[in-house]
Amino acid sequence: MNLYFFGSAINISALYMTAGLGAAISIKSGNLNLGGEGQIYIGGFVCAIVLQTFQSVPVVLTLPLSLLLAIIASAAIACLCAFFKLNRNSDFLFTSFISSAAIIPVIDGLIAGPFRSRSDNLLSTPFIPDSARFKAFVPRSPLTIMIAITVAFCIFFFFAINRTAYGRKLTIYGTAPLLAEYAGYNEKKLFYSSALISGGMHGLCGALAVLGVYFTCHSGFYQGIGWNSLSATMIANSNPLLLIPSSLFMGFITTYANKYAMYANFTFDVSGLIQAAFLFIISFPLYTKQNFIKREAKR
Repeated sequence: MNLYFFGSAINISALYMTAGLGAAISIKSGNLNLGGEGQIYIGGFVCAIVLQTFQSVPVVLTLPLSLLLAIIASAAIACLCAFFKLNRNSDFLFTSFISSAAIIPVIDGLIAGPFRSRSDNLLSTPFIPDSARFKAFVPRSPLTIMIAITVAFCIFFFFAINRTAYGRKLTIYGTAPLLAEYAGYNEKKLFYSSALISGGMHGLCGALAVLGVYFTCHSGFYQGIGWNSLSATMIANSNPLLLIPSSLFMGFITTYANKYAMYANFTFDVSGLIQAAFLFIISFPLYTKQNFIKREAKR
């Protein structure tokens, strides 16, 4: 087995787990966040700029600061979408998607303009300092500690959703909002908090991509991460523990489909077709099962 591609697949899977947790929380709340890719992009951009700007400051200070600001920036976008839903009766799914579509060209312009690296021809921000990068711990492989961090997050989220009062309230609010209203739940608090967590996890995903995969915020690095992580979440039925194997599956499919597409001189559209075929094979039985359950419930 090629250790380089194996490590790359694990690292990409870790990103899918992180963003997938954000998607899972939004699904649990009954308000799907479709702005994941824009939130990932802004999280990675903020992280890269903070580390580059304060590279003379000890990394023990700048690294937590870059992560915190990346989470805050993306969470703020998701929270703004939640505000429009609660106060302007707009659709959260639509506003989150539109906000992502609006953010992406703005960041593209910043990367191509004032924040572009002057030391190379890449359309990216300057590379982050070596001291801030996650180090590979397997020879001839880019595998980093990211996978351990994200698996720990999945375990934590599983217990938070299934073993805490907040998690149970959020699940009830998402599946039976009228019951949540009659029970006296603070629906605004639940909605805002779920949007903040969802946006924050997408921003953290972008920051981890900069720290452990790309070491810079290059134009378009977010592409595919948001949608593939959402696919992994839907395969896992929004279960944080099942998100671990589903993200690994998506990570290996993505990485090795691209690998064989390159080696066989296919375009990357063909690799996307391969991924879509696997997703269809997996999701079709789930879709038919859900429709069967709904038909039986109506009888």
